[in-house]
Formats: sequence, structure tokens, C-alpha cells
Amino acid sequence: KLQQIELQEKELKPLLNLVVVGHVDAGKSTLMGHLLFKLDYVSKRVMHKFEKESKEIGKSSFAFAWIMDEHDEERARGVTVDVGVRHFETRKKRVTLLDAPGHRDFIPNMISGAAQADAALMVVPASLGEFESS
Repeated sequence: KLQQIELQEKELKPLLNLVVVGHVDAGKSTLMGHLLFKLDYVSKRVMHKFEKESKEIGKSSFAFAWIMDEHDEERARGVTVDVGVRHFETRKKRVTLLDAPGHRDFIPNMISGAAQADAALMVVPASLGEFESS
């Protein structure tokens, strides 16, 4: 009975399709991976595995991005190719997180992600020089 009530409450929450956009290397996948980790949607064990594997191929700063970027090609190149999709919930909403690619070669994929969205979050680098050139 409790599971049935929880399921009904979950279905009553409004759904938000949120696309994350921005220039390549702005940190979109890393930011969203870190968010999912902080919200406990990724275990410490899995995060440790990503940290170890990314370090082994010389891309240790990409560990959180690997939460969103699952494909070997994305991990090897260090760029998002396809729209990454993850789900999480807040107390009031169910969120579908759409991590769109930022590289110009993958603009069609970014557009397909944006077309599914109700809202967008634009990630802009804030380091000196990066912000001004984005």
C-alpha cells in the first residue's frame, strides 16, 4: 500500500525537461555529473571507478563528465557527441536532464536535445578570458 501511494505521488509531480547548453569545454557534462553525484543519484563506488578510469587515460578532470558521457568515443575525445539523458527528482518535480553537445560538429544533436526541452540552462565559463570569448 505504501509503495502504491509513493508511486501515485511520483506521478503527480510535474515533469520538467531541462536541456543544458553552452560552448564546448564550458563544463556542462561535468557540472551535471557533479549535481547528480551530490544528489546521490551516483554512488561513491561508481564515482571512484570513473575517477580511476579517467586518470588511467590522462583525463582525470573528466570524471564527473563521465556520469553523463557514457559512450567510449565521448570519453576518449573528451566531448559530448549525443544528448545525454538522466533523471532525478526534487520534492516538487521530476526532472529529465538533457546534456546537449557544445561542439559545432554536433549541432544537429544539440538541436534535437533543445527541441525536447521545457527549459534551458546555459553554462558559460567564468575563468578569466574564457567568459569574454564565449
